[in-house]
Amino acid sequence: MNTLKQQGMAATVNAAFVKAMVLAGVLLAPTTVSAESIDEPSLAPFSAASIGMTKKADAEQAAEQEQQALSLLQQSAPAQTVGEAAAVAVKSLAPSLSAKHPNTNRVQLMGATPLTREQVIAKHTSQPIPSSSAATEDPYRSPVYHSFAIFDASSRLFEDFDYDGFYQTFSVTFDVDVFGAYLNERADLFAELYLSRNGGPWVHYYTTDVFTIYGDSTQDDYEVLTTLYSGYPTDHYDVLIDVYEVGYSDIVATISADETDGLYALPLESSDRDHIDEVIVVEESGGAFSVLALLCLGLLALLRKRENLSVL
Repeated sequence: MNTLKQQGMAATVNAAFVKAMVLAGVLLAPTTVSAESIDEPSLAPFSAASIGMTKKADAEQAAEQEQQALSLLQQSAPAQTVGEAAAVAVKSLAPSLSAKHPNTNRVQLMGATPLTREQVIAKHTSQPIPSSSAATEDPYRSPVYHSFAIFDASSRLFEDFDYDGFYQTFSVTFDVDVFGAYLNERADLFAELYLSRNGGPWVHYYTTDVFTIYGDSTQDDYEVLTTLYSGYPTDHYDVLIDVYEVGYSDIVATISADETDGLYALPLESSDRDHIDEVIVVEESGGAFSVLALLCLGLLALLRKRENLSVL
């Protein structure tokens, strides 16, 4: 009788369990379908964000400006899909479009398939704009003659969360000088920045805003901070900088790892590779004593069973 009762209770429990599973499947099915229907394309294989700024002469102001830029980059991450990238871009553009904050920097996102240096140069030369006056050595052949040179370029490394010596955030700082007919000649420029993985092709990752330089001033350095999100394997990367004069199509100055060690072999990796894996440590104690204890418990159980049988 007890056996039949136990079997009936087990059947009731099994039936209830099956009903619960069916109900859960019905409730979860619409959620799964709707989640799959709104999948957005990924920014892979490459995803990065950069922000550029003209450095202040005062060291304290420059440090504060740099921290604000790093904070903006942290707010932008992670931009893993096209939808997220668009939202971040609009959010970062909003302050720069405000009349109250005309000097606010904006984050520039790069995703999908970036261009090579050759493609960027071809894009500039294909535009119907003239070559720069710096393209000729004869100042009499051009109404305004400028000569440009990159005085110095350097880099710094910022964030390495897994402490493997490879960083996801870095900065590049460069100082462009202009020489012309007047003292403290002025010129409006912008720059294209590239990364080369371990001697590979130059791949574009940032276009600066327009910035102004004066003669050979040391107070008009330009700094670009960048966080790599995805698509950058752990390796050493060289940097190349091409400078353009606004309104002209050709490169007026360039510098790379071939000219300065400050742009050579930066240890970098994207943030999807710069994380600390959680390690779960299971401590086992007892050793041979534990085996002996188990044997003793087994013997005690066997003796007790024999005693119970003898009583019956």
